[in-house]
Formats: sequence, structure tokens, C-alpha cells
Amino acid sequence: MHLKKALLFLVTGFVSGATFGGPAQGAGFYIQEQSVSGLGAAFAGQAAMPRDASTVYFNPAGMTHLPGAHLNVGINVLIPNADLSDTGSTLGAGAAGGGNGGNPYEATPIPNLFVTQQITDNFWIGIGAGAPFGLGNDYGDSWFGRYDSIKSELKTIEIYPSAAVKLNDWLSVGGGFIFQYADAELTNALNAGTQGLQTLEGDGYGVGVNLGVLAEPRPGTRLGFDYRSAVNNRIDGRFIIEGSTGADTDIKASAELHLPDIATFSAAQELDDRWTLLGSATWFGWDNFDRIEIVSGAGAVGIVEQNYNTTWAFSVGAEYEYSDAWTLRAGYQFDETPTNDTFRTTRTPDGDRHWLTGGGTYTLDDQWSFDFAGAYIDIAEQDINLNRNILAIPANVRGESDGYVVILSAGLNYKF
Repeated sequence: MHLKKALLFLVTGFVSGATFGGPAQGAGFYIQEQSVSGLGAAFAGQAAMPRDASTVYFNPAGMTHLPGAHLNVGINVLIPNADLSDTGSTLGAGAAGGGNGGNPYEATPIPNLFVTQQITDNFWIGIGAGAPFGLGNDYGDSWFGRYDSIKSELKTIEIYPSAAVKLNDWLSVGGGFIFQYADAELTNALNAGTQGLQTLEGDGYGVGVNLGVLAEPRPGTRLGFDYRSAVNNRIDGRFIIEGSTGADTDIKASAELHLPDIATFSAAQELDDRWTLLGSATWFGWDNFDRIEIVSGAGAVGIVEQNYNTTWAFSVGAEYEYSDAWTLRAGYQFDETPTNDTFRTTRTPDGDRHWLTGGGTYTLDDQWSFDFAGAYIDIAEQDINLNRNILAIPANVRGESDGYVVILSAGLNYKF
């Protein structure tokens, strides 16, 4: 009965989450914010710290450390700010003109929800819902980079049915499936004499797997490893050109969306009854995201090279048991950008990221606890230099990007 109630919460959270899309706050367009408690420590040690049911996402083997049934609900409000400046964009032989687009982002809530249930002394099941990849910006149709992008929106929703087995007193393994839905809309200006609008819109589904191992070779020392496979989506929809010189176009088209595989290595070391040191290294296979190729029944309509690079993120943090009621956390993360100077676009004006985070958990009683976290992310300045509109009046988009993100998060945990 407890699990049925939890699943009802899960379905409700999933339906609510399906209405949200927003800017990615990991490098590229990855959204790390799948655990409020984890955010407090900059996700340091996350695959080795099964504090709550969000371990379904970060390492399903961690479910074996959660006796009975557990529910975790989180909401993360992402408040990004980007500043792009024109450094000499052109259209044909003249200046492209236009403003800087202002801040193209809005504050966006990102929800997640997880449930775990112990079945026997050695077997657990779990399920979760989250949105780990997303992008949402809108510069308007009169800014200097309009021939690269005007509006970019990518929403993903994922469901994670999972299971875990406790092999012995110190070793557990877990795994599950990733069922993903993706919805995308990408627009940019097109000019063949007059300025028009080009749009690709559609949605699709993909499937992946998540595998994890959690070991405690000695009391107080935990080591975790998690691997999330790449998920490849075929986005089916429409390719539309309207308003530019020549005949308007509205045809069926598709594009492949290749998302990265992710491998995380984590460690957690208890120093005494109060202090725990945390660390993680995460590898991202962003080289999967090499191009967006738009294809219709007549063949290729267009190709936008992305050529993302594989990257690493490194985080360190600490957790302090201040009292029976309060646990405090802090952390730092360095997160490499997968973009490079040759192919960086205004859709993801990304740079290396430095995270500073803090947070805590308040334990009300044996059943209820509440998580709080906040983060400030500094995004390094980067240059943009792209050739666009090459089949009509060539445009060169040249700019410089700078930005930061503030994240405010809250969550609750309930033990049935």
C-alpha cells in the first residue's frame, strides 16, 4: 500500500514536470539538479552517498542503504543570466545590426521525484522522474545573432524504473532503464533578400540504461560508480521557412538528437561522528553530440555542426552533522564546457563553470525531513565566430558571451 501511494505521487510529479523546460545548468545542456541534498555539496561524492531516494538517478545500487520505503521530491529554481555582445557580426558586405538580445533566459523550475521500496533483505526496487537535459532561450528576432538562433527550446522528461541487490555486507549493485521523451523547437532568421524565419520543431523517444556499484570496503569509507548510457532520439516534426524571399516551406522532417553517456566515480570518507569528506569525478561523452542533421523525404535539408568534446567535471565537498536535527553541506565543482571556439553557438553560449554551493537537511522526526540548497555558478567568457545563412546572403555571427546562474532548491523526504 505504501508503494502504491508513492507511485501516485510519482505520476502527479511527472505530469507537473512535463510542463517545465529551461536552461541547462551543467556544462553543455545537462541539468545536474536531480537532488537537492546533492546540490548542497556540489554533487561531490554523490554516487557514494545514498542519503535519500534520489540515489535512483545517481547510483541505483544506493537503494540498498534505504530500509523500507522512501519518497524524495525536489524543486530547483534556475535563475540564469547571460550577456552577449556583438564583436563585428556581418550580413553580406555590411554590419548585421541589431541589439544584444538582452538576457535570453527566464527563471525556470525543474522538478524531480523518486521512490524506493525494499522487497526482501537483499532486493530493492525504485522509480523516478526527472528532466536531466534541457535548453530554453529567446533573444528575439532583431538581435545581432539572429542568423544563428532566435529561440531554442529543448525539453526532456525521463522515467527510471530501477532495481538493486545487496550482494553482501559491503557490496551492492543496481541498474535500471532510462525512458526519455524529448521535445524541441529551434528557430533562426533566414535572409535571401528579405528576412524570414526558419523553424525545426518535433518530438521523439529514446531508451538507455543506468548501472551502478556501491562498495564499503571498511566502515566509514564508501566508493561508488555509476554509468548512464547515451540516449539517442529521432526528433520527428516539421521544417518550416516563412517570410523570406522565395516560396515558403512546410515539410515533414526529422533530426537525430544524440545525448552523452555519463560515468561518475565518487568517494565518501567519514572523519568522525560529525564530518564526512566527499569527492567525485564525472566523465561526459559529449562527442556523441556532433551535429544536428535535418532530413526530409527528399534528403538532407541542412546540417549544423556541433562537434562537442568529451569533458570532465570534478567536485569536492563536506557534510557536517551539526545536531540530531541539522546536517549542513558545502561544495565546489569545476565543470568543463564541451563547446569549442570553432563551433560554439548562441544556442548554448557555454564556458567552463565554477560552482559554489551550500545547503542542509532538517530532520523533523523519524519520517519527515526537508532539504535546502543554493548555488552560484560562474560561466567563463567565451568567443563565438560562426558562418550562417550560407546558401543565401552569408552572415558571420561574431560575439562574446559571459554569464552566471543562481539556483535555489528545496525538497522533502518521507519514510513510509
